[in-house]
Amino acid sequence: MPSWNIHIAQTERLLNRGGVVAQTVVDRNAFLFGNLVPDIYVGYMVPGIEHPIAYRVTHVARPEHIPKPREWEFWDTYVAPLAQRLGISAGTRREGADQPIPVALLSVEQDYVSRLHYPQRYAEAEPPVWQACAADEDTSPEAVDASRFDLVLGAWSHLVADNLWNTRVNEFLEAHGGRPSESFRIKKQGDFDRFGKALPLDMVPRATKRLIAAAAAFPQYPIEEQPTLFSIGVAHETVRTNHGDQNPRYELLTTDFFEHVFAEALDRTEELLAARL
Repeated sequence: MPSWNIHIAQTERLLNRGGVVAQTVVDRNAFLFGNLVPDIYVGYMVPGIEHPIAYRVTHVARPEHIPKPREWEFWDTYVAPLAQRLGISAGTRREGADQPIPVALLSVEQDYVSRLHYPQRYAEAEPPVWQACAADEDTSPEAVDASRFDLVLGAWSHLVADNLWNTRVNEFLEAHGGRPSESFRIKKQGDFDRFGKALPLDMVPRATKRLIAAAAAFPQYPIEEQPTLFSIGVAHETVRTNHGDQNPRYELLTTDFFEHVFAEALDRTEELLAARL
């Protein structure tokens, strides 16, 4: 399955390409965090999860060797009712769309910190930028509802991606006469790790009162503050250390496979959102 560097990369592309996702999302910070949510309580990615939740629950999937999340079921259960209650549709401009709540950019954060440690380099530079906005502190019911929708939409986007990636892996396996095995799993995950490490990343979620409140209101199960903060830390470290071979050599899958499915996942997310919302 895709690791967080792939999910973060796909989120960056969706928000930057100006399509229906970027036009719909008002809280980009919540949407980015939502793209990590299904993995948080599984227990492998985030430390300190005292009460893990089964993958089949978090990802709405049957327990099979290559599970395929039922993203449409998650949509019908959580996204659609919330969109209807809030009056959100693909053709309606949401309040706050002109000034979306931003994510953090690691490059900007590193520049901010470097100004303290290397002031001589920035003698003629503009004042440093702290990445925040006034809406970060707004935890009114209306604000949290708006951010909760974007967070839920992000979680759905994660499931769409996982469904597609796992479906295409299964098809690749069948086309090449293979079958699921421990050896296959190790090679597949190694290839995904190599592909993910080759992707340029910059976006990280910001720990804000509004995001913490939206995570706690996640309708499938509440996400407590500590796992939320730990997850942001893991995401930050994922982006900070995401430096791999720009021309990876794969053991099982191929460069064409990864490039094609990555692009397909972006298009599929946009197409489904436009058709359903």
